[in-house]
Amino acid sequence: MYIKNLNLQNFRNYDNQIIEFSPKMNIIYGHNGQGKTNIVEALYFFQSGKSFRCLKDREAVKFGEDYFKIHALFETNQGSSDALVFVQDKKSVRLNGIQLEKLSELVGEYNMVIFTPDYLNLIKDGPGVRRQFIDSFISQIKPTYFKNLISYYRVLKQRNNVLKQKSKNMISTLDIWDEKLASLGVKINQMRSSAIDKINETINIVGDGSFITEKIKLIYTPSVKGDFEDKNNFLHQLYSSRERDFEKGITLTGPHRDDFEIFMNDINIKKYGSQGQMRSCVLKLKLSECEIIKEKTGDTPILLLDDILSELDEERRKFFLENINDKQVIITCTEKENINFENCYVFRVENGKVIKE
Repeated sequence: MYIKNLNLQNFRNYDNQIIEFSPKMNIIYGHNGQGKTNIVEALYFFQSGKSFRCLKDREAVKFGEDYFKIHALFETNQGSSDALVFVQDKKSVRLNGIQLEKLSELVGEYNMVIFTPDYLNLIKDGPGVRRQFIDSFISQIKPTYFKNLISYYRVLKQRNNVLKQKSKNMISTLDIWDEKLASLGVKINQMRSSAIDKINETINIVGDGSFITEKIKLIYTPSVKGDFEDKNNFLHQLYSSRERDFEKGITLTGPHRDDFEIFMNDINIKKYGSQGQMRSCVLKLKLSECEIIKEKTGDTPILLLDDILSELDEERRKFFLENINDKQVIITCTEKENINFENCYVFRVENGKVIKE
């Protein structure tokens, strides 16, 4: 799969910009603040239906305007496909001219793997970052997972609302939400566990080189102890923690508190790994994500690299570039990169204008 062109209207600092992409390598360079990352952000809307930079869509509307529109044409295994995202008072998404009723209908249509400097902190940061990584990954290969996740967080919100009232008269209501939370929770647990098993099968296969030969393994650490795929076990732990949940006013057990640990040569890399080892791990995680998406969907995902190459040393940079030459890649950088790829397009960005060189 690859994106053929992108039209930005009133998006961030763009008035009306059309970009025609190469199906292989695309280098977008320019000084900071000129609009490079805005292009990556716009593309990411077609993968997830939302921005990776802000919580409110309205924040991406160009100053002084009341709407933005982004339109893209893709080439997939099934042929040409187009998508449009329009944000004014609310968000409207069209896929091949058809209005989508739910955002979940878009997830899995256009697979992309994004890599920003923030992802280099995937190991060092808290569990929320790792949950976001695994959730985004699974959603692209199993759209039902995304729907279950949305439903789970809706039920979790209702359960937490009951807990915040701190009234034991609400026990019967809590029973209802516990049942729904457990039913959805075990499905999420099972899919996360399967996804991590699949990553472990793939992550040590790609590439060679001294820092690549180090054995990496992910270990799922669910909040639910014991058999996390057993609904009755989940319900029992929700019931056992009710007093504590009432005291805190939040639900302390469930997939929303899951994590996974990363080991390199049987050593917990978060506790004992070097900066270089952590970056090697994240690089391999991202490449593994690409390979699994390709295997499961039959389409090679688009790779979005936002100012990432400058963060890598020469060895890791060489390894990464050697393992992405079979994909459409869109790279942003501050300096014009000398990358020897066939059919490579180079774009310069200046103050919201994209000039092909």
